[in-house]
Amino acid sequence: MFYVSEPELPMPESSSQSSYGGWRDIQGHITTGLAVFAVILAGAPYVLPQVQAWQTQQGLLERPAMLQAASEKLQAQADAAVATKTREALKARAESLKTTLYGSKMDPILGNPAAPIKIVEFLDYNCTYCRSGAPLVKAFLEANPDVAIIIKEYPVISKNSRPLAAYALAAAEAGKYEAVHYAFMSGGVDSEAEAHAVLAKAGLNPQTIQARMSSEDIQNYITETLVLGDDLAITGTPTFIIDGEPYNGTNIPAMTAAVEKLRKKS
Repeated sequence: MFYVSEPELPMPESSSQSSYGGWRDIQGHITTGLAVFAVILAGAPYVLPQVQAWQTQQGLLERPAMLQAASEKLQAQADAAVATKTREALKARAESLKTTLYGSKMDPILGNPAAPIKIVEFLDYNCTYCRSGAPLVKAFLEANPDVAIIIKEYPVISKNSRPLAAYALAAAEAGKYEAVHYAFMSGGVDSEAEAHAVLAKAGLNPQTIQARMSSEDIQNYITETLVLGDDLAITGTPTFIIDGEPYNGTNIPAMTAAVEKLRKKS
């Protein structure tokens, strides 16, 4: 794994979350759910806590479908709660977001920059779901030439996410973002040497990009994006925003429907 020297810049508290789903938010719900299951499985109005815990464990192990259903329901509730927070934040900050979410000159763009329909994606190169969804996003853009995706480099998963984000931003300035982006999304970039190999293959000078990615403006921009994501309750990646509506994960059918709805508006 690799780390690069960079300015000590503030990170929002929520940016340490490593995957989508808001696990910390649903832990309390799971605990409550387990307690309810314990009472049901015990068949009594009260049991000792130790017995209750054992009965809960045994009962759920014997009923995996029940556990899966409960987990999926709690996950859906947590996702809905986060989406509501994001939706409300987008509405409340609509005016300022014209610049911070849609208008930054440092934002890389996938697809045709002049496309009339703009989607925003918060992503992290160490995000498994971002990686698996990248080919789907690429195909989606190829099938919808009137759509462009504004990328928000949102390195929240590990310390190595931030250097990759900075490399990508520096590559974007040099006009090679797409090549570097999809190479990083393919995974396996765990060292500075591997990152430099990707840059060189894209036709870039690794040392030039190395110097640029450590610059104050790129590092400040990454921090500003982390703060923006925190303000918008973006708790994981990938998160897409289409016409003020958040979409968790790479849900191509939902995104296609949202784009079609936007087309009808224009």
